[in-house]
Amino acid sequence: MNRAVLNIYGCLTVLFFLPSCTYLKYTSVQANYTEIQNADPSQTNLKHMLDRETFFVIGRAFDKSGRYADVSLAVAAYSDKYKLNERVDTMFSKGAGTHFGLNLPEGSYDLQVYADINGDKVFDQTELVGERDITLSKARYPALIVSQIDIVLSTAKLSGRSDKILLPEGFEAQQSLFYPSGAIRALSDPLFDENMSTLGMYDPASFLEHAPTMFYALEEDEVHKIPVVFVHGIGGSARSFSPIINRLDRDRYRLWFFYYPSGGDLDQLAEFFYQLFLAGEVIPLGGMPLIVVAHSMGGIVVREAINKYQGRDGENKIKLFVSIASPLGGHPAAARGEKSGLIVLPAWRDLNPDNRFIQALYSKPLPEFVDHQLFYAYKNSSTLKLGENSDGVVPLSSQLHPQAQKQASQTFGFNSGHVDILSDEHMIDRLLDVMGNVDSLFSEESMAALVDGGIDVQLSDKYRPTTQHLIHYAGKYLVLLAHEKIEPIAQQKHFILAAQGKVAAKTDFEREFIMFMKAYPERINGVLSAYEKGKISDTLLKKSH
Repeated sequence: MNRAVLNIYGCLTVLFFLPSCTYLKYTSVQANYTEIQNADPSQTNLKHMLDRETFFVIGRAFDKSGRYADVSLAVAAYSDKYKLNERVDTMFSKGAGTHFGLNLPEGSYDLQVYADINGDKVFDQTELVGERDITLSKARYPALIVSQIDIVLSTAKLSGRSDKILLPEGFEAQQSLFYPSGAIRALSDPLFDENMSTLGMYDPASFLEHAPTMFYALEEDEVHKIPVVFVHGIGGSARSFSPIINRLDRDRYRLWFFYYPSGGDLDQLAEFFYQLFLAGEVIPLGGMPLIVVAHSMGGIVVREAINKYQGRDGENKIKLFVSIASPLGGHPAAARGEKSGLIVLPAWRDLNPDNRFIQALYSKPLPEFVDHQLFYAYKNSSTLKLGENSDGVVPLSSQLHPQAQKQASQTFGFNSGHVDILSDEHMIDRLLDVMGNVDSLFSEESMAALVDGGIDVQLSDKYRPTTQHLIHYAGKYLVLLAHEKIEPIAQQKHFILAAQGKVAAKTDFEREFIMFMKAYPERINGVLSAYEKGKISDTLLKKSH
């Protein structure tokens, strides 16, 4: 987030820390989109215009045959509204099964899935393996979110669309076994650079071409760890949380990021957050508690997402929600930005305390299972202090909105500025304390065995990559679980019976782990022997604390 002050036309003077040249640049860009749309209209151009609504479309490509398990796929959305065969958005993945995300204006679309069958990094007309139609309208999808758009893949056929799609350079290096392609990133990745987060404010469609699923992680999934979702503020990114991440116990927590276009419609983003993290359909946690840490505007995005809980079985439950310096009552400068700005970001409208978003934010109480810890900042280091007390950006009256305080479990203040609070050692200490109160589904002894690691063995391609991953990081735990040395969680009882030969295996993983135990008896015995000698149950239990 830049330190320069946006001091132009009286709008949002200190709220967003963006230089006037950036604001003017994107004002010009938006004017250019309008001119193009008037002269040569297209759906692709339309989705870049801030005064037009777009839909987030979430779905999966299912491959029951397994023929595309290791093949690059492209999901393309075609429209004929303004031009024949206009490809409005495209997302790429390695293999089927992971979710895709598309950003599309209102209209009818032909969704087509192509497979790079010949491996030439080009998707052509002969490689169409799945398709379905979809019509997007606000009457049909008022929340502007369309989920569970599944496409079943089959043998390749000829597409009626005249198009060739190139696989992006470097795409093959960004794969994951469980997450969407490209989701695993280091905090130093250019995707989290300031120019990208600024793009997310002023041109959400361009941002989403680089970050279509808005989900990122630092490493491959390990299901025994408690998931922590970090949600940045306006103009921020995953990198904003580096000081906190550097102090987290990475053996206990798996870190996820909601990296979203922060100039967008906050209600739509909140709905997307619910669908992605809370609905239990994209990321099912099976009862594992969820922690959410949100800074600034991210706090009200999450608070609105919590309003969208439906009380269904299978929803992921936020056990701990920490909002940090969030404008929980909106921001008075947003009203000026909405009234006087050359361009008006949808987020500004929602931040206006007089608009529906803020006024309806507390219409529903927090669910009983949510512990909201409200952290606020009160240090204003500005030489010229205007208006009421603040952290230099968000007024204290907004951070300490009465209804938010009433619903919060506890409130803590820190002598820091709006940005500096994320590196405040006292704040991080307090955050780690409250995070420590969230218990994993796994026992301490189980966590100790998992911290000890997996079984380092070279496995053949008879084992699926996901099974290899589980054996390599959790093999010792799985052996102890199969031999009833460690307390299982409810979902693991069938695995134990199958591993002991008491019931038939019903999943690929169960069949492959049974095969592994038969193929490597010396490794199995080594783990059991170490356990009996106390190397895991005693020494590692101490290590896990």
